[in-house]
Formats: sequence, structure tokens, C-alpha cells
Amino acid sequence: MLALPLCPYPQVLEIAGEPIPFPAAISVHGLAPAEQRTVETLHNLFTQLPGIVADFGGVALYRIVFRHDPAIEHAEGYTLTSDASGLVIAARTPAGRFYGAQTAYQLLAHAGNAHRFRRFGETAAPRAVPALRIADEPRYAVRSFMADLGRAPFSLPYLKRLVRILAHLKLNTLHLHLNDDELCGFRCADLPIGSENPHALDAAALRDLVAYARSYHVAILPEIESWGHVHSIVYHYPHLRGTSGQYGGSSFGIGEATYELLERLYDEIVPCLEDTASVHLGLDEALWAVLPGEEQRGHTPENMVGRLHEILMRVGERHGKRLTLHIWADHGGRPVPAELRDRIVVQPWGYHEQNIPAIVEQVKRHGGAGKPPVMLGAGASWIRVHGDYEATRVWCTEAAAHPNVLGVTLCLWGTNDVAGRLITAYAGADFAWSPATPARGDGPAAGETLRNAVDQQMRQWQVLFPDADPAALNADRGPEVELGRYLWPPRAREAVAPTADFNPEA
Repeated sequence: MLALPLCPYPQVLEIAGEPIPFPAAISVHGLAPAEQRTVETLHNLFTQLPGIVADFGGVALYRIVFRHDPAIEHAEGYTLTSDASGLVIAARTPAGRFYGAQTAYQLLAHAGNAHRFRRFGETAAPRAVPALRIADEPRYAVRSFMADLGRAPFSLPYLKRLVRILAHLKLNTLHLHLNDDELCGFRCADLPIGSENPHALDAAALRDLVAYARSYHVAILPEIESWGHVHSIVYHYPHLRGTSGQYGGSSFGIGEATYELLERLYDEIVPCLEDTASVHLGLDEALWAVLPGEEQRGHTPENMVGRLHEILMRVGERHGKRLTLHIWADHGGRPVPAELRDRIVVQPWGYHEQNIPAIVEQVKRHGGAGKPPVMLGAGASWIRVHGDYEATRVWCTEAAAHPNVLGVTLCLWGTNDVAGRLITAYAGADFAWSPATPARGDGPAAGETLRNAVDQQMRQWQVLFPDADPAALNADRGPEVELGRYLWPPRAREAVAPTADFNPEA
């Protein structure tokens, strides 16, 4: 286990003396009431410190002091000093102060409750706060977690709880995979898309989530599958199905009717977003086909990418949004028109330890100065029933030297079981912020040793951070769903929506 149970671990942490006896009273100073979520963080911290007198603006000798420091260059960076007088958190921006407060939460909550986590045979140590200096900022600008609404329901309260967890772990983007072959997680107002799914979010819920997430310094990045994995859309428009996907399901037939439908779909989702936002269009694991009558019109996969970019930019302009297009790199790469290569973010992916040699090669292929912008597709899938992060570790460490890598997405494909796979986000957040920690040792048991240490640390964190309580997560989640079907009795194997049973070839 790391020297201190902090996640993500700071870039620079120096012990600066003997531990300080835990204070009996704490006052907070220098924090503007308008920084609502940072104030909320400290209120929540104090609920984890029973018997401690805590207030805002009081006279306690031990203080948590927030200071504005214009010399801190990184917009999400902060410094934290701990000594006998308390904690001093300095930052240039509200985001920096918010992230400093998350570190303070973990530091003080664990110090105040360390006696609860002693190992077998250990005696309880007196409560004490480490004396230290932290200088911290993230390595990657975009630190994202993906919820797969295209294969499992995620209620609005569940997504809001997820936002709070991500923000505490200093992840700053929630990627919503809105549609897939099994389900559509967004219910349109002027199209039938999503109307069959009783759990789909409507525009009002998406707007609410976007605003809520922003208050926690989290952006919402919707993914609207626009070529493959569109079974749940062609359920309503079977004439637009060109062929199956690479692994079944459906791919659109390409032609003017498909482009017209996609523009109408984007027109429903884009207005819900912030004025500056990114939109992912998928384009992975599809098979090429054009619609009848479109055979001689010059359609190619590369032209399709350009056409979709043009449509998305037009929709963004219509609604006053400045948008950036993201797409998956797919197995063999994704052809992008030369004039758009610096304007479209391409995302290679890999989720399993056995794929690490391929991940290393993908980083070499896509990473480097002067190359187009790249996001890394890491995380885990429903196949990893206890979550995973080894592929994330390799992505983040291998790509750390490449300036064109914008960040990493911790995908959770195929399931809404966040509690059971939380280590994907917890350990993944550490690598996304500071790729060198936690370090993986050498030897045949290195991975198991790291996994046990991180899992133990995460469980302690869950005790001290109630938003991550597995029971609370599961209560917001409702029934567990995998690949569009309820997993457990009494509804085991029942489809969440008829799109999961749809067979256009029957």
C-alpha cells in the first residue's frame, strides 16, 4: 500500500516532520460561499470526524485555509501544506481549490479514523495528521469515466451519484454511451428513438445532469453511435440498416436518408450540452454498406467521417455550441480526411491484460509530437466481473511522454454494476492523474500484490466516503443489467426493452 491512502496520489508529496496530534476543533477560512461544492466537501468531511468541533470562519487554532495563488500555472493544480496550525490549500482557480479539498478530505478523514483500519495484530496508533507538503496537478487534461447506457439503465440519481464519485477522484468527464445494439438510453421528443426504453433519459434529465456535473467540475460527453452498434435505432428505421455489425447487431447503410436522421438525432441532444463540449460519434466495429440507390455517389468510410463532422458542426452552430468530434480508432484505425486530422479526436482502445503488447503498439502508432489529438480507451467490460485497471495502467504510463494525448476514458462496457467494478474507476483515476502511482513491482505476483493493496485501500475509502458505499450505489442503480437484459431473478434474462430482442433478419 502507498505511504498515505490518497487517490489519486499527488505528483509531489514530501513528509515535513513528525505527525501532528489530531485537533479537537477545526475552522475553515478563505473559502467563498459561492464555491458551493468545495464547501459541501468540507461539510461532508466533518460528518466523518465524530467528536470534532468544526465550523466556517471560527476561532479554532487548527484551521483549513484556502488561498488564491496566481503563481500556480495549471488550472487544476493546487498546493497543500500540513503543519501544526492546520492545512493551507492554495490554487489559482475554483477547480484547483476543489481538488485540493478532495485531498484534504481523504487526508483528514483517514487520519481521524485510522484506528478503525489497523491490520490484524497491530495496536491502534494515536490519531495524528501527517506533516507534509504537496504540489499537485494532473498529467492528463481529460480524465473520463464511461457509463454504458446503450446496454444497461442508469437512472438520473445513479448518474448524479457517479458524478460525485468521479469528482472526488478528480475525474473531470462523464462519457455517456447513449445507444448501442441492445438499448437506447436517450428518449427523443420528435423521433421514436428511445421511446421503447422505460429507463431512457429525456432532454430535461440530460440538461439537469449537464448542469449538475458542471457544478462538480465534471463535463458530460455524450456518445451517439452513428454507424455501427445502431440496432436500437434501426429498430425504428429498419430500412436504414445496411448490414450487421462486426460482432452482430446492426450497421447503418450509408446515404442521404441516414445522414438526415442523424442530423435530427444530434439536434435533440446537442442543445442539452454546455456551450463548449465534445461529442463522440462511435464509428467502431461496423461493416460497410450503402443504401439502395447510393452505390454510385462516391461514399467511402473516409468521406463518411467528413460528412458526419460537417453535420455535427452545423448542428452545433445552429444551437450556439462549440463542439469537438471524437471517434473510436477501431481495430485497424479510422480513416480521417486530411484536412480534419487536427480537428477530430481519435480514440484507440484496449481493456485486457493479455492485450498489453497491442496497447504498447497503439501508443507508439498514435502518440507523438505533431500527431493528431488522441484519447486513450481504457477501463474494463462486463467480462471482468470484479473490474480491472491493468490495461489503464499501461495506457497511462506508456503515453505519459506524448503531448498529443489529451487523456484517458475508463470505460465500463456492458453493465450498470458500478459498485462491483468500482476499482476500475478508483485505481484508474490514480493512473489518469499521476501515471507513476501506484507503482507495480516486479515478479510473478506483482499484479496480485498491487491489486490486493489497492482493493484494501479502496474499501477503506468507501467507508469514509459514503457516496461510494456499495449499498447506496446499488439502491440508486436498481436491478443489475448486463447486455440489455436483467441479470438476476425474478426477471433474469428478460430484455429491458424490445430492442434487445429485435431481429431484423427474422
